[in-house]
Amino acid sequence: MPVISPPADDTRRGFDFRHFWHSILERLWVVVICTVAGLFLALGYLAKTPRLYQSHAVLEVDFQEPTMISGEETASRMRSMFLASQEALRTIEQNLTNRTLMSRVVRAEGLADDGGRAFLGRSVTQDANKPASPRPSRIDSDTDILVRNRAFTPVEDALGGTLSSMVKPVIRRGTRLIDLYVTHPDPAMAQRLAEAVGREYIRMSIERRADFSQESLRYLMEEEDRLKRNLQRSEAAVADYKAKTPDALQLGGGAAATGAAPGAGSASSRGGLVEDRLQELTSKATAAKADRVRLESELQQIEKIGDNVDALLAIPSIATAPVVTDRRKDVAQLESAVASLSQRYKSKHPKMMAARAALSEARDALNRAVLNQPAVLRNVLEQARAAEANLGSAAQDQEKAALALNKAAIGYQELARQAETDRALYESVLRQIKETNLTKDVKTTALSISEHAPLPYSPASPKPVKALVLGLLGGMAAGLGFVYGADALDRSLKTVDQTESFLGLPVLAAVPETTAPKKLATSNHDTPDGAAITYRLVAEAPEGPVAESFRNLRAALSLLGPEAERKVFLFTSALPNEGKSFTSANYALALAQQGHRVLLIDGDLRRPSLDKIFPHAFNDNSEGNPVHGIVDYLVGEIGLAEVVRPVAAGEVEISGKRGNGEGEFTTATGGQLSLLAGGGRAPNPAELLSGHSFGELVAEASRLFDRVVIDSAPLLAVSDTLLMTPHVQTITLVVRAAKTPRNAIHRAISLLATASARPAGIILNRLPHRRGSGYYYYYASHGYGAGEGSYAGRYSERVTAET
Repeated sequence: MPVISPPADDTRRGFDFRHFWHSILERLWVVVICTVAGLFLALGYLAKTPRLYQSHAVLEVDFQEPTMISGEETASRMRSMFLASQEALRTIEQNLTNRTLMSRVVRAEGLADDGGRAFLGRSVTQDANKPASPRPSRIDSDTDILVRNRAFTPVEDALGGTLSSMVKPVIRRGTRLIDLYVTHPDPAMAQRLAEAVGREYIRMSIERRADFSQESLRYLMEEEDRLKRNLQRSEAAVADYKAKTPDALQLGGGAAATGAAPGAGSASSRGGLVEDRLQELTSKATAAKADRVRLESELQQIEKIGDNVDALLAIPSIATAPVVTDRRKDVAQLESAVASLSQRYKSKHPKMMAARAALSEARDALNRAVLNQPAVLRNVLEQARAAEANLGSAAQDQEKAALALNKAAIGYQELARQAETDRALYESVLRQIKETNLTKDVKTTALSISEHAPLPYSPASPKPVKALVLGLLGGMAAGLGFVYGADALDRSLKTVDQTESFLGLPVLAAVPETTAPKKLATSNHDTPDGAAITYRLVAEAPEGPVAESFRNLRAALSLLGPEAERKVFLFTSALPNEGKSFTSANYALALAQQGHRVLLIDGDLRRPSLDKIFPHAFNDNSEGNPVHGIVDYLVGEIGLAEVVRPVAAGEVEISGKRGNGEGEFTTATGGQLSLLAGGGRAPNPAELLSGHSFGELVAEASRLFDRVVIDSAPLLAVSDTLLMTPHVQTITLVVRAAKTPRNAIHRAISLLATASARPAGIILNRLPHRRGSGYYYYYASHGYGAGEGSYAGRYSERVTAET
């Protein structure tokens, strides 16, 4: 059984720009309407939005606040580090829209005097005889400061909130400048407010600094008085302790505590005389111990060596002894003399013999001196042990004295440290009081106005060009979004590529949407049912794209395999009204025009329709006799030859000059179309098709006709078609483009798979005539050769003349 794998979701394949472009061309009217609507919205916005003017001032933030005191105090350094950071600029930027600052601006500029009417959009005019309100560039008097600092009225607070929405500070990137923008309907008011906001922020900063200086000075004065009393008490306690315990100065006590300058006097920061003596004795005892250990180690080596002079000379104490050093020098000098004489004299020469005798005596003297050194070292070791013992005893006595004095000096040292701390704090507070008192009245700040606000002459908003462009782009974006959303929600198949990719089956033909052809009015064939003519487009409109699509279908199906295996064709669909009857009828006409003997069977026993497409085949039943069809054959009431109705050649031939259709059933090419209609109403169609009669019908029709075309019922509606599939050779599935849901198509293919049948391909029916039609038909050139004799009326005449 063939296995039909579920189709891959199209959304996983990424964005298909080509498909989206042609979707836009299909719904271009939506995009145009949305764009026009966006344009009208922009025009309405421009008409209703009041004009706003924007004034612009520039503020500069220095790295540090100006000061009259030189020096690197910790607080000043921290303040400078903060001002140099980006956080300081952002803090100032946020404070420029502070509601309290805005209320101060309203009060300073007198904007609440008239209830805020001039501020809220009315033109600000000055009486020619009335002087303008002063614009102070420096801090006002203390009375003005008190007036500004009192609680704000509700009107001032409300106007301040409104003003904060008009102010926009922006930090200029890479600089220490802040652009201050103020927007207002009145250009003069915008300029006035831009200047006032910057000026009032500087005033508020200076006032805050002055308040902080006053508060700091008050606090420092209180601290100075308290620290002065503490220092007096500490110094009095130190003096009293010194009078009661004079020996405490021997081990410690700072110079400041005694009233002396740092570094003066006999008492140092390292301790008193007792402590120094203790350190000296300890150092000497350590050195004596090291000498003793060294001598003991060397004597042990000497005892192991014995009388080996060369080994004894390797010991440092023996090698460095004065006697050994002198003897070694003598030996070295005599060896040098012997070497010199050996260059001039023979070994038996008296001088050589004398020199060698002297050298031998010197070496003996060196050996005696080396051998005498162990006894000397033992004497030195005894002396080192005695010195170590004496120094240890003296150090212990000195340590006892130091401990006794240290107990007495603990209290003194604590009092001295406290006095030093109190003096340092007191001096620091005195210095800060002097600096604060000197700078409390300095009216400076790190922020200054770098560029004053000019009077704006053109409105900043709304900007007509920008508004129109945004309206057009917004409308276009809305239209494109609607197109994209509609396309995403559309679950039908609209293109050949889309169908083949989703179903995994080839598209055998793409039949375009059509209407009743204009050429039917001139047709020589008289058909009582005009709607039936529109079904037979292969015969009635041979030059049209629909007829060409069915000729393509005829060629595609003929190439699927050997002719013996492609004689019985079944056309079905997933749902009703997808065009399977239309497709089977036109395909049968195309086969008959090619010269085949074709039997067209109406296999839809529940809603037969082929008798309406070919009404002239049943002209002999005009008296009201019942029409026999496939149902009558299946129940065994009548034979195949009696139920088959031949179709007149005039209904099969290409439109042009034809006969009258009476008695002529063979076309000019030798083809013939016969029809097996539905017949009477079937009470049990599924049971009829499941019997052996339908198989016998197909087998007999295959013997009598070249091709058998079966129009069947929809797969998802009834089970009739599945009962037919074992008896047919080729199954084609008709899908209505842009209509049939994908899940319905896949369900239909799955049902065919359960019946061990697989469609040979898909017929994409009723493709819409829209913009970008080439995207749907793929390079189709409809009407190619029209007017050049292709499928014209002379075709039947030429064939008739030849025959």
